[in-house]
Amino acid sequence: MTRWLWAPIAGALIALLCSFVPANAQTPDPNNSYYVPQAGLDYGNPLEGNEAIPYFRACPNNDEGASLPLAARIKIVVKDVNGAPIPGIPTANLCILFNGGTLLQGFTGIGADSVIANSLFNLGCPDVRCVSADAPTDANGVAYITFAGPGGVRDPNRKWGHYDSELPVFVSGVKISGRLTSASANGSYVLRIKNFDHVGGLGLILNQGESVSLLDVNAIGNSLGLIDSQSYWKDLDGDGEVDIADYNMIFWHFNHGCGAPLP
Repeated sequence: MTRWLWAPIAGALIALLCSFVPANAQTPDPNNSYYVPQAGLDYGNPLEGNEAIPYFRACPNNDEGASLPLAARIKIVVKDVNGAPIPGIPTANLCILFNGGTLLQGFTGIGADSVIANSLFNLGCPDVRCVSADAPTDANGVAYITFAGPGGVRDPNRKWGHYDSELPVFVSGVKISGRLTSASANGSYVLRIKNFDHVGGLGLILNQGESVSLLDVNAIGNSLGLIDSQSYWKDLDGDGEVDIADYNMIFWHFNHGCGAPLP
């Protein structure tokens, strides 16, 4: 076969072979990727699902104790459209995404819009937009976002107030779904983190957010034994009711804010 005839045939064969290779093989696939709630200091043998969710509660000072205990976290599994794991995704590309404040305060975006994490209305508080992963995805496409800080060690720049009905999780700009357990279906879980600061802070008054005030304490004290639209967020230990354990927990965090008791 002459050289001039072989060249276009070779080009056609190469094009045909390339057509079977996905163009976006390293792009996270939302159908194959997911996150799952976990807790426990042993990452290899974790509490998962309903056993982990009760620990998803935070003090705006991120000051340990009852706040985000037992290395409360999500496990993220990232796979491509072929179901192959994607290793090496940087920590900054693995995010629980916040807008930083409310629309009324001038904050917009695709992140949680009623989580308060800004210095504009709460002086001295850190601006948090991405709660990032502890480390890049490993060979199995797995990473963890431990809420208090990598490995459960407190990050003093990771503080926020209030809550949202969904804390969206993004991987390289792709929103992924939650699973209640690793064996559950995608969409069976939505990430929520309760907060000891759950009253106010959503408006234009300065320094009303990211602190546990008497309003927060009284809101739980006045709700003991009651069931209303806010009971879920006041049930801090996740036992299904607002009781004295929840009151004691928030009372211990009274006057805690993004600057105290720890910087």
